[in-house]
Amino acid sequence: MTLTHALEAAHSATLEEAKALVGGKAASLGVMIRELGLPVPPGFVITTATCREFLAEGWPAGLDAELRERMAEVEAKVGRRFGDPANPLLVSVRSGAPVSMPGMMDTILDLGLNESTTVGLARASGSGGFARACRELFEARFRSIVGVEDVPDDPWQQLRFAIEAVFRSWNNDRAVAYRRTERMPDNLGTAITVQTMVFGNRGPTSATGVVFTRNPATGEPGLYGDLLFNAQGEDVVAGTRETESILVLDERLPDIAAELRQAADRLE
Repeated sequence: MTLTHALEAAHSATLEEAKALVGGKAASLGVMIRELGLPVPPGFVITTATCREFLAEGWPAGLDAELRERMAEVEAKVGRRFGDPANPLLVSVRSGAPVSMPGMMDTILDLGLNESTTVGLARASGSGGFARACRELFEARFRSIVGVEDVPDDPWQQLRFAIEAVFRSWNNDRAVAYRRTERMPDNLGTAITVQTMVFGNRGPTSATGVVFTRNPATGEPGLYGDLLFNAQGEDVVAGTRETESILVLDERLPDIAAELRQAADRLE
């Protein structure tokens, strides 16, 4: 059984079958890459079947080897290496259930940072403050989600711990209660999307947000959503900072606003 798929290969005969196999997030990203040619950060997905096997029997045989194979594919695409002190590749590790369960499971960002890769990130980005901030955010969230005091130095051990934690979050109290309310079965499991980090916290011309191609309430076409400048994605959904309308991009970053509208038109 294949335990992982590259994002561009995350598909099946129908979109619903793909969602059951690789979760809604990865299935949709696969469509955006293959059919629409949109600039999706490279990554791979660990299947829902792998989650079910992990929850029933523990870490699946062969998963370590597949993770290294998939990561090598990502490294070749982005020109950075996971754990490389000189030019480090950092990744996000996100849950992705077959049916949307917003905020119910766990996400870890900036994974791959340790003392040496933080120095490498500082050199590559030209900002020691940015690199240190990313490491602080990563370590705080890793400790909270994984439940350890000491964050491993080895990025591969970080990745394994993160995958285990996200798989276990399928059965956390929030997720179980949500499934009860929504009358969802407990045996679906969650996929995990491992994706190249794109940083919204590199300064005032970086941002992160959530965008719709239509107003969710009225159906009126046009960009609709929220963003935060100089922030990471979890800051938007956490509610700890006041967001701004996505439309402020027209004034502050007009070229980016135009690109976003082009992408929205493709999605429509």
